[in-house]
Amino acid sequence: MHIPILYLIASPIGNIRDISARALEILAQTPLIAAEDTRRARKLLSAYDIRGKKLISLREHNETRAARFLIQKMQEEGAAAYLSDAGAPGISDPGTKLANAARAAGIRVSPIPGPSAPMCLLSAAGSGGAVHFFGFAPRSPGARQKFFADLPALSGDIVLFESPARIADAVARLREVFGDNARAAIGREMTKEHEQIISASLAEIAQMISDETIPMRGEFTVLTESPGRAPLAAAGDALFNILARELPPRKAAKIAAQFSEESAATYYRRRLADSQ
Repeated sequence: MHIPILYLIASPIGNIRDISARALEILAQTPLIAAEDTRRARKLLSAYDIRGKKLISLREHNETRAARFLIQKMQEEGAAAYLSDAGAPGISDPGTKLANAARAAGIRVSPIPGPSAPMCLLSAAGSGGAVHFFGFAPRSPGARQKFFADLPALSGDIVLFESPARIADAVARLREVFGDNARAAIGREMTKEHEQIISASLAEIAQMISDETIPMRGEFTVLTESPGRAPLAAAGDALFNILARELPPRKAAKIAAQFSEESAATYYRRRLADSQ
């Protein structure tokens, strides 16, 4: 017995040529295609001469209803594909409810990888290891304040999306909780003609937004350094400086190392270098 299949296809985040050959093959062969934005989907299909496809609208506001329809059709016809507006379905885009409902109905769900704004920024700007991806920060004042206030408790780098209307506010709130010197990166209009990727401190990025070196246009992805490491290192440095005034350098370094990720030898060498 043939098991129906749902293909979740990552679509270009800007440059229409970024779609994979495998994704185009599946789109050409699959009889039913659902899309978050049918107009953009038609433009993509037309660019690659894929014609005669029935497009179903599946957006945030109709996902549950549209998912039921798609599941019925897949059970009858065998396969369907879903295209989000840009990037991978279910990643700050509709698709999660559809995938969950399909699995519950015994339908195989197959991801077709492709463009991703978080992955693009992490690749270009780099990361220290673990990463927490949040999608868009909350809009309502209370939820927004709590969201940013809770970030320092995490131990990995922060990646989030933001709109042009709220990017300045987001950077200001990140400065409040992580400090002016925290390393950050902004990705704007990635893969598009006016792509802009900037790595700098939060204070420098705030200034670039203020003087419009970073224009308030397009889609923004933000990376902020690991809050779990930065405050810990700062605390260790401060403790060592205090202890070194009263204790021998080796002993001060040993104690400070217990409160940070730096080794005692690192603190000791730094003390020797400062005294020269």
